[in-house]
Amino acid sequence: MAEPNELPEIDLDVVDILRIALTTDPQGETMISLEMASGQVMNLVFSPETFTKLEALIAKANEAQAQVSTIQ
Repeated sequence: MAEPNELPEIDLDVVDILRIALTTDPQGETMISLEMASGQVMNLVFSPETFTKLEALIAKANEAQAQVSTIQ
């Protein structure tokens, strides 16, 4: 069980995504909205700093993937 000050993990089974929308509000928060095949919508809201970190992590993951992928 989670510690009192620790939030529990949330596991979501995503089978298929129909739409992805990316929006930014005037305060700089970015929301990624995922619409699943089931009709469920999941909104992820990021502060500007956190979204910048996410972009950097995705860029590193893409770079690592490109290094291990073979060119065909």
